[in-house]
Formats: sequence, structure tokens, C-alpha cells
Amino acid sequence: MFGVGCMAAMCLTSCYSTRLTYGNVKPKEPMVQVNKVWNHHLIGGLVPVGNNKLSTEEYVNGAPNYMVKTNRSFLNGFISWVTGGIYTPSQTKFYVPLSDVQKVDGKIKTDE
Repeated sequence: MFGVGCMAAMCLTSCYSTRLTYGNVKPKEPMVQVNKVWNHHLIGGLVPVGNNKLSTEEYVNGAPNYMVKTNRSFLNGFISWVTGGIYTPSQTKFYVPLSDVQKVDGKIKTDE
């Protein structure tokens, strides 16, 4: 019975996501992921561990237009579930408009 309750709780959770745009980024503009980093938290995300203050300048290489997306992926949720919610990571991804990447010409390098 306990296993059924745990499975139901896992199915009812969702992966939260926030997107913040900076500069002149249009909502439907094609973006290129240029960097990503994991954020480390304890106790359901209440206690940050390590250096959680991200300087976007170093992740987007000083680009004036960019988007920052923070979310909990399936892998983050699985790790949180395995640790019983003690360790709850999330990830932050950094995107630059495709048109800006072409203009900069090598200044911004994608991680792919």
C-alpha cells in the first residue's frame, strides 16, 4: 500500500520551470543553449549548498540579449526522490538568440 502511495505522489508532482529574458529577446525567437549549471540544495530546496549566486556574465560571455531558464528535470527529480528529498538539485540553462550568435562570430561558443 505504501508503494502505491509513493507512486501516486511521484505522478502528481511536476517539474517547475522559470524563464527570464534580458535585453531585446522576443518570445518566439530561436535560441541557442550556450551553457548550463546544476544548482545544489538540501531539504526540498530550502537550504542552498555551495555558491548559488550565478553571474550570468560569465555564462553568456557578456552577450547583451539572453534568456535564463531554471528547472527541475526528470533526473533532478529522480535524484531528489532517491535521497528522500534531502538533496534536491535543479539546473540553470543559458540561451542566446541565434541572430546574436551569428553576429558575435565566435565570441559565444555553444556547449554542443
